[in-house]
Amino acid sequence: MTISAGNEKCVRCGAAFECGAGGEAPCWCAELPPVMPLTEEGCLCRKCLRAEIDSLLTQAGQCALCVHAQRLVSKGGSPIYLCGLAKSDERFAKFPRLPMKACPGYKPASTAARP
Repeated sequence: MTISAGNEKCVRCGAAFECGAGGEAPCWCAELPPVMPLTEEGCLCRKCLRAEIDSLLTQAGQCALCVHAQRLVSKGGSPIYLCGLAKSDERFAKFPRLPMKACPGYKPASTAARP
């Protein structure tokens, strides 16, 4: 998937929107929670991206925003999260039960660290 600044068309709903990725200023999507990558399909408009993020947060809870979590996809196509803390601390499950409501190892990912 290639992202470039300019006029885009949402791959979900077809709405036109302005993409700022690759431009001088950060794209508007950088202001949203850092749960990328969301889709390999291409860029989403603000409304569809917000709905996708809300869905991920509902499904995964804190894991969707945690710096220690790696988002994977199961053989059945469902999102699962691999906890990086499980490698060195047995208190943490390798694949936590979702949605994770309260985790002692939770550390929110920074929006500045997003690609």
